[in-house]
Amino acid sequence: MKILIINPNLVCNSKDKFTTGIIYLPIAIASISAVLKKFNIQSKIIDLFGCNPEKLKKEDNFLILGEEISNFKNDINNCDAIFIYANQVINHISVIKIRNQIRNYNKKIKIFTFENTQAVTAYSLREIYNEFVYDENDFVLIGEPEYKIRDICLNLNKFSELKQINGLLGKNFQNFKREIIDDLNALPFPDWKPIPLNNYWKIKHAHGPLSSNKYVSILTSRGCPYPCKFCIIPETNDRKWRSRSAKNVVDEIETLVKEYNITEFHIEDVNPTINEKRTIEFCNEIIKRKLKINWKIVAGTKVESIKKEETINMMAESGCKYIAIAPESGSRRIMKAIGKPFNIDHAYKIVKQMNKNKIFSQAVFVFGFPGETKEDLVLTKKMIFGLTRNGVDEIAIFIVTPIPGSEIFKSFTGYKNYSELNFSPIWRLDYKYLSRKRLMYYSYFIFFKIIFFPRKVIKQIYNFFTKKFETKMEMVPYKYLKLKYTSLFK
Repeated sequence: MKILIINPNLVCNSKDKFTTGIIYLPIAIASISAVLKKFNIQSKIIDLFGCNPEKLKKEDNFLILGEEISNFKNDINNCDAIFIYANQVINHISVIKIRNQIRNYNKKIKIFTFENTQAVTAYSLREIYNEFVYDENDFVLIGEPEYKIRDICLNLNKFSELKQINGLLGKNFQNFKREIIDDLNALPFPDWKPIPLNNYWKIKHAHGPLSSNKYVSILTSRGCPYPCKFCIIPETNDRKWRSRSAKNVVDEIETLVKEYNITEFHIEDVNPTINEKRTIEFCNEIIKRKLKINWKIVAGTKVESIKKEETINMMAESGCKYIAIAPESGSRRIMKAIGKPFNIDHAYKIVKQMNKNKIFSQAVFVFGFPGETKEDLVLTKKMIFGLTRNGVDEIAIFIVTPIPGSEIFKSFTGYKNYSELNFSPIWRLDYKYLSRKRLMYYSYFIFFKIIFFPRKVIKQIYNFFTKKFETKMEMVPYKYLKLKYTSLFK
């Protein structure tokens, strides 16, 4: 049996290269590869973006990066099943195109499209599975994929068994029950050997600020207990947070240090610090083993879960260099509507402690949540000022979009396809207004950062030119210029 696993092309909104086109290492695929190897199931990974990240073409309002699936026609015609990773909502047009081209090459091959359950830029496939299922050989897989893909492979030619797998949706049957993996320690460490890591490293930018020549993403936990209405994580994880042990995570880190000589690690959990005891154990384990690494919480965490300033001290001692938090809004009314509590005074205290320990910090905000008023935006501006004064190193502002699987999904209309549901939704009638506000607030932040921390600003300019990025704000203009320069020749 031969299985193909496909990572799609990266898609970028050509009208907003700053916010869109986020590069993630395909950690889910690396994890699937490890599980299949454990059970002696042969697979081949085709990373369309990773194998040629410099290749770019334009389609409508999008830039599509990576190799063409047509170059892998022989692989498609000589395998038993294909699994396509629907990793980010903006990449939807790429996923659909890949599916359609495969079907043109091979009418009988079984195609399984599976979702990303551990990123806020992803999308749930449960409500929109008909986008991918056209005949009896098309399937959608929802929920955490590792063991389910193993079970699919073991029962590929047994349709009666296949249709019993939870989370598998076909043309004539739908098993909507998502199952999550409770014992994450039981999973083998992700298998990075089939992933073209060198190509990702050559790009010189990533989801998190990249300050070394090499890095690897890790997941130390999965899920999140909070019910934020613009987020898909409550849907894809049933609001359940599960973690690996500190020892298990550091075992993986130590293995990667030895095998790849990597010293930079990007934690991609959506909420890694929920259990402060585990956070402290993690730091102690790194210190005990004398690992000379730096690690960064790049996808964000709930700042209230870092309860003590001493925890920040421990994180810094163990090599933590960057933490993203998500205040979302300065308006208590909007935060209540979102469904996310936030303690601003605690955030000020922890950000100040991060600054003291030379841990770089990011605060993420969202504009345009249903019902938001000008008065709410003024309160957000006030919060930005407070965080800046206490030492936050950068802010990021996203415009709310109705991602499939989020509670607000059906609250908006006006988009033409799901790839338009990125955090720069140009189809929104109020997009120009919100985009202007976003630029104003970025300018406001930079002005006060120059006032309060002028040396940091000078250092960030230096980092931009040396490509040793300590914040995303330094890295994003580099990414923008690289995309713009490349697209000029297309």
